[in-house]
Amino acid sequence: MTEPTLTLVSGTRQLSMTHKEIADLVGSRHDNVKRTIERLAEKGIIQLPPTEVCGRINKLGKEQKESVYRFGGEQGRRDSIVVVAQLCPEFTALIVDRWQELEKEKGQAQISAAPTPVQPKLVFHLNEGIAQIARVVAEATASATMKAMAEVITLPAYQTEPATPAYFSHTKGEYVPVSKAAWETGLSDSTCRKLIGFFKVPVRSNGGIRGLLVNLPEMKKAADKLLRESTAPAGKRKRWSHPQFGNFTYYADLI
Repeated sequence: MTEPTLTLVSGTRQLSMTHKEIADLVGSRHDNVKRTIERLAEKGIIQLPPTEVCGRINKLGKEQKESVYRFGGEQGRRDSIVVVAQLCPEFTALIVDRWQELEKEKGQAQISAAPTPVQPKLVFHLNEGIAQIARVVAEATASATMKAMAEVITLPAYQTEPATPAYFSHTKGEYVPVSKAAWETGLSDSTCRKLIGFFKVPVRSNGGIRGLLVNLPEMKKAADKLLRESTAPAGKRKRWSHPQFGNFTYYADLI
């Protein structure tokens, strides 16, 4: 997994983020994020970000070159929010939070480099950034996405903290990675992520780029409710079916 970067340009630190970092943040495949970027750019909704070649060590221990899109500057920040809104609207607040973290890291780096101690003046333009999300989604998505965004983002009038998804809460209980919740419930990783938005399962950010921590007891309740409301496989049909949620696989059936 790549780490978020602060690129040094002409003596200043420029915030940037690659499409692979965005994919890790929202739990999507890297190639899916790349295709979404290219599709939105073709429609003129975003600007195609510049590419750069990065090296990584593959499973055979050899260096492998790969091309990544890198978002930077105000345009890059705006376009990255559009991409996340297209991929999974309920995670849009996460990309905003991630840019805020990079802003803080930039401010701390500038304080460390200053010759004399000064009181940092960090201006994040949070209200403007959150309001921009609504404009961006209006350009990039249909009314269904706008409805989903309205459920997870609140536009603050005077506060200076980023908006929080409605199901981001302080509910007590064990919070675990989505992959562990999938193992515990017998559902796939993607089904669990869909379940988070469908039943508003409480989640928390782990403060990093790996994504969400989900409340395990509430996830188990949501999984049980999903199974109760769904039709079990029968005949040639191998997957469970829910009238609103859709089809899904319950891996406990396969054991």
